[in-house]
Amino acid sequence: MIEVRFHGRGGQGAVLAAELLAQAAFLDGRVPQSFPFFGVERRGAPVTSYTRLDDHPVGVRTTITAPDIVVVLEPGLLLTQPVTDGLKEGGLLLVNTRRAPEELRLAEAGRVATVDATQIALAHGLGSPTLPIVNTAMLGALARASGIVSLSAVERAVERFAPARPRENRLAAQDGYATVRTTEGIVVPKAARPAAQVRAPIPEGPVASVSTSTVTTAGWRTFRPVVHLARCTRCNFCWKFCPDAAIGFDADGYPVIDLEHCKGCGICAAECPPTTIEMVAEV
Repeated sequence: MIEVRFHGRGGQGAVLAAELLAQAAFLDGRVPQSFPFFGVERRGAPVTSYTRLDDHPVGVRTTITAPDIVVVLEPGLLLTQPVTDGLKEGGLLLVNTRRAPEELRLAEAGRVATVDATQIALAHGLGSPTLPIVNTAMLGALARASGIVSLSAVERAVERFAPARPRENRLAAQDGYATVRTTEGIVVPKAARPAAQVRAPIPEGPVASVSTSTVTTAGWRTFRPVVHLARCTRCNFCWKFCPDAAIGFDADGYPVIDLEHCKGCGICAAECPPTTIEMVAEV
């Protein structure tokens, strides 16, 4: 039996990725099982989903704590969530990032594969500029890096079960398959790893309705706004439309982004009349 655990953020398609993998495995003649694990998560909050593949009916119904493969749809989760916990020795870690596998330097992973699924999704118009839907690109990359399903099965599953834009999703899977990079994991001492960023707990309940100026929510961000001051007219539209009070001003009246409280929603960039603000991928 092969166990696969997906880590993503709400809106990226982690739950559907697990379901599509199961459908592709079924089309390849295997017996799959797929289910998500989440509570009241909102768009941008961490989400986990699971898929099991076997040649016989799967009797176990628990969450996957010792996966053979871990798929990370949002690279920022490497810093904020224990995504590699329980990954079996010699297991595969597949990450959506523009970086090469050797740059991640993860001691826990036996094999590391990377694919720039964000840019693939943007190229095919999947999702929004601030929250691309990367699941199908990741499935194409997974098919090649792991060999647990065929690309043709992934394409057929996408064509039949993708809720929208099946052609674009199928092309994204093909691009993920063609561009994934993989290497044996580079083992380094744990002390040599970059220090994890410490984030405040994600607010729940009534706290979620207050401004993020009271809670550090930068861990939700996939894209960050970058202000090109040479084009800035100091119109203050970014400040007026920011829903999280994460924009202030310097002594000359130019906008300054508070990245500890910015969730990367992209509203400031969309509302900026002179297109001064650019949304740039975090990792």
